[in-house]
Amino acid sequence: MSNLTSALVNASGAMDAMEQAMAVIQNNVVNASTPGYVTQTLALNALPFNPSQDLWGGVEAGAVVSSRNGYAEENVWNQNTLLGSAAQQASGLSALENLFSISGQDGIPSALSSLYSAFSAWSANPQSVTAQQQVLSAAQTVAQAFNQSSNSVAQLQQRTGEQLQTTVDQINQLTSQIAGFNNQIRTGARNDAGLETQLYNSLESLSGLANVQVQKESDGTVSVLMNGQVPLVLGTTAEPLAVNYPSVQGATYPAGSAHAAILAAGNDVTQQVTGGQLGGLLAFRNTTLPSVIGDQTQQGTLNQVAQAVADRVNQLLESGQTPSGSAGTALFSYDAASPTAVAQTLALVPNFTVSQLAPVAPGPPPVANGIASQLAALATPSDPADMLNGQSYTDFYGSIATGIGNQAASANTLQSTQSDLLAQAKNLRAQVSGVSLNDQAANLMQFQQAYEAAAQMIQVINNTTQYLMNTVTNP
Repeated sequence: MSNLTSALVNASGAMDAMEQAMAVIQNNVVNASTPGYVTQTLALNALPFNPSQDLWGGVEAGAVVSSRNGYAEENVWNQNTLLGSAAQQASGLSALENLFSISGQDGIPSALSSLYSAFSAWSANPQSVTAQQQVLSAAQTVAQAFNQSSNSVAQLQQRTGEQLQTTVDQINQLTSQIAGFNNQIRTGARNDAGLETQLYNSLESLSGLANVQVQKESDGTVSVLMNGQVPLVLGTTAEPLAVNYPSVQGATYPAGSAHAAILAAGNDVTQQVTGGQLGGLLAFRNTTLPSVIGDQTQQGTLNQVAQAVADRVNQLLESGQTPSGSAGTALFSYDAASPTAVAQTLALVPNFTVSQLAPVAPGPPPVANGIASQLAALATPSDPADMLNGQSYTDFYGSIATGIGNQAASANTLQSTQSDLLAQAKNLRAQVSGVSLNDQAANLMQFQQAYEAAAQMIQVINNTTQYLMNTVTNP
């Protein structure tokens, strides 16, 4: 009779284990499309079989095991980090590219072309008030074109700074969440599939914002380091990041904009930010934009060409004479104390009038349109004094725009490539640990059959027990 009792207990335990296994499968199916969720499996443990010690075997439910693969997750994070950086730089370069015209139909190229045409018309009739007025009008347009370009890039720089702060805030929010998940794990939720899903979703989001490495600890928590060196999450503690703009000691251009720096625990960790959206923003804010409008270490190409145009035009006009014999004066002005603000501050000399234009080359012999002709020749210069780095001013500007365009094209290509690689990494992860509805259906059928078999065993035991009792009571 004791054997029947043991068999009944074993069958009952098996039914309970199969019921729990089917519940896990049901949870898998329900969450199959939940981002970050991976297949969960109930471990079934065999009970010891030793009749001499009244141990009759059987099965019992063990722990729920996650199929999450650390290598697959890390691959997704790495590709997400690279995509975050590429996408951010592509976005920034695309916005910058839109500010620089290379068609010659508008912006600085068009303004310079109109100025050269005005100089040419003036050289043909130096005393024409109409031609003189066209020179002043074209010069004003040139100054405004440089002002507009400089201001537009400065606005883009400001927006980039705002994005930097937003990104750092997002990183701090995610690291705080992760620290909170670690706390829940330490207080008893280590095997909670829902909590694990939230944790890994947060880690994946974080990987798109910064280059992070994740280490799984023995207690089930995770440690997060930026570039493997800067702690962002240790146990239940998150270390927030901050954005700062420190000035460069002994800067070449003190009035120039300062680089953005990332601080952790008060220490500058900017050099450790090499990927993710944060890395892309820093590269764009600290390298790409300063190359155009300058910073504390460089003047910027836009300021260089603005200053070159203004200085050469002023130099030629100041070397000439007006038709009445007066000495020529400068046409353009800018803030000479701030080389990184030349394009922004470029303007006509206040109260400049057409009578101050000096078309005459003093000679000897004097040439009535000598200076005006030299100014017109700026369109197709042959004199190195009329060039910037061996190029005409228009070509130099064109090289700026072309360089930005090439960078934007490369960034777009890289973004597309990284997007494909991330998709491949996610597909691989899904193959390794994602929920397969076909597999779950097959497993469910197996457990249902096992459950029914255990139920039939209980029925058989019940019938056998009933038979024995009837035999005893009715011999």
